[in-house]
Amino acid sequence: MAVVRNTTFLNVIQGDEEEDDGYVPYDQRPETYIVPVVFLLILVVGVIGNGILVFTLLCDANMRNVPNTYVLSLALGDLLVIITCVPFTSFLYTIESWPWGLAVCKLSECAKDISIGVSVFTLTALSAERYCAIVNPIRRHVAGLSAKPLTILIACLIWILAIILAMPAAFFSHVPIVPLLHNKSILICSPFPEEFGESYQKGMVMFKFLAYYAIPLLVITGFYLGMARHLELSTRNMPGELSTGCHRMEQIRARKKNDVVFNPEKFWIAKVYNSGLEIILNQ
Repeated sequence: MAVVRNTTFLNVIQGDEEEDDGYVPYDQRPETYIVPVVFLLILVVGVIGNGILVFTLLCDANMRNVPNTYVLSLALGDLLVIITCVPFTSFLYTIESWPWGLAVCKLSECAKDISIGVSVFTLTALSAERYCAIVNPIRRHVAGLSAKPLTILIACLIWILAIILAMPAAFFSHVPIVPLLHNKSILICSPFPEEFGESYQKGMVMFKFLAYYAIPLLVITGFYLGMARHLELSTRNMPGELSTGCHRMEQIRARKKNDVVFNPEKFWIAKVYNSGLEIILNQ
């Protein structure tokens, strides 16, 4: 998925480096030329890839199944953050001060939180759906008539929850003036109002760590450990009756469907890095 750099804290880091090591003009920094090119590739590949995926899932009736509903939600979340955050973040490597004003700052921070929430909560719901598909596929098929509407409802509720959790960023993000050496100053986009104090920053960082990382990780891990345990036990039991054989065939089909598997390594590593950076900077 798309991981966007936290503009607030990285601007603070850049300010600290300028005070400690001396100011380096942007046109003399290698990242000024390298990072925008990399972000442009991310933008192009992300928009094309997710756009094709969304178009395919919406237009092909055969692709409209339960897991693909969650995949569609993930793709829309990725498109949101790619379009609203990646361009602005890339420009921060080429310009010194935030130039787009308060409205864009609020939009960028809010869209980033919405995208993270949609991605994390959708992956959690997808792991629960895969668990049900493998552990009890027959019951799942009996309830097949209501499975798809229920999945759509859950996906919509996930977006609503993600939007609600992103409201603090939408309301409280601001563009403060940060003084530098030699009577210089820059503007940065910050989601933490200064009047709320340091406790608000630490509280929000801890809340996001729990809501977007720790709790979903525990839930997803539990579901996948349950799936692994069930598959291990099922391989030891040979079917002895026709009904058992049918049940086993359903399990085999469900395992094949489990190619929509959550591979969390890159996502969680990036989230740990981002959360750890925020916690350290707020000490």
